[in-house]
Amino acid sequence: MFEGAEIHLPLFLDHQSTTPLAPEVRDTLFQTYEQPGNQDSLTHAFGHAARQTVQKAKRHIAALISAHADEIIFTSGATEANNLALFGLVTPPYAGKQVITTPIEHSSILSPLKEMEKQGLTVTFAAVDGQGRVSLTDLESKISGQTALVTIQSANNEIGTIQPLSRIAALCAAHGVPFHTDAVQAAATEKIDASLPGLTALSLSAHKLYGPQGIGALFIRRGTSLSPTLFGGDQQNSRRPGTLPTALIAGFGTAAKLAHQNRDHDHHSLASLAQRLRDILIQNPHVDVRFNGDPDNRLPGCLSLTFGRIEAEDLILEMPELAISTGSACLSSSGGPSHVLTAIGLSPEEAGRTVRIGLGRYVTETECAFAASIIVAAYERLLKTQ
Repeated sequence: MFEGAEIHLPLFLDHQSTTPLAPEVRDTLFQTYEQPGNQDSLTHAFGHAARQTVQKAKRHIAALISAHADEIIFTSGATEANNLALFGLVTPPYAGKQVITTPIEHSSILSPLKEMEKQGLTVTFAAVDGQGRVSLTDLESKISGQTALVTIQSANNEIGTIQPLSRIAALCAAHGVPFHTDAVQAAATEKIDASLPGLTALSLSAHKLYGPQGIGALFIRRGTSLSPTLFGGDQQNSRRPGTLPTALIAGFGTAAKLAHQNRDHDHHSLASLAQRLRDILIQNPHVDVRFNGDPDNRLPGCLSLTFGRIEAEDLILEMPELAISTGSACLSSSGGPSHVLTAIGLSPEEAGRTVRIGLGRYVTETECAFAASIIVAAYERLLKTQ
């Protein structure tokens, strides 16, 4: 019990890594799994029902990002969507071609770019400031006749900084350069407008907006070609092969519908929760902590905290009641300092003292206060052992 309320432990505060299934999504999954059907089986009612389910989900996902349903390609997740965008929009041979990105992108962007670089691609990084905001001046100065693609996250998964998408898209449109954005982190709480002139492709993942794991999507603007040499099969207009997982897609559609309906409420609720947690930590005279990322243009539930004197891993081990992380779930076992944190100016030692807290739709104000009290107590205990 805490402040008269029962707290179920461990308390999940790692919503940037994944989100719990919304109850409505769980219901959709179970209902869909009860009906067999392949959307490509058009000789019977079950196949027609599956196709209708897929099309309905497409409409909900498209509505979330102000797109058209026929611009949605389903993938196994955001990593595949990002790879599909990169390898589909930047065709070999790569020699003489350039992709511009930032040093704080997700590994599902940076890793394939490294492989493409080995094959002759020029990868150029636009500068970011100490809050993770891309420099539009530097970005524009690096666009050239060789630029085949600009790819920049909508919002960073470690520090929560939101990029000025409309200005980036306008800049790319002015230079006639395709623009792709990984919108995975932003879609649950921020308005994403895929109709922006200059925005060519956009990646999504269901499990970052209270949907199921194992399903994602890539928005591709009408009239945009993907490399035909990479993909076999005739599913999804030959853009991505494989039988579509109807139930996962249905769950994704429900999650997108809920995100669309709840976006403003979720944004303001999470901002309020994050502010309370921040206030408790900052006002405690025994806790040496600073917050990373843009204080104004940020994901409302994402908190990156660098503590004084205490290692992040030690702090996390001292708090088994809380599920938080040291950074991106995809890189948590890499052993090195976060490339995002070092790119915004933190030393490797400071990066090693940084934790990420991700608040979500179902976290309560009492749970937030409880988490802050646990962090304070754990920090004070570790200080005493030094």
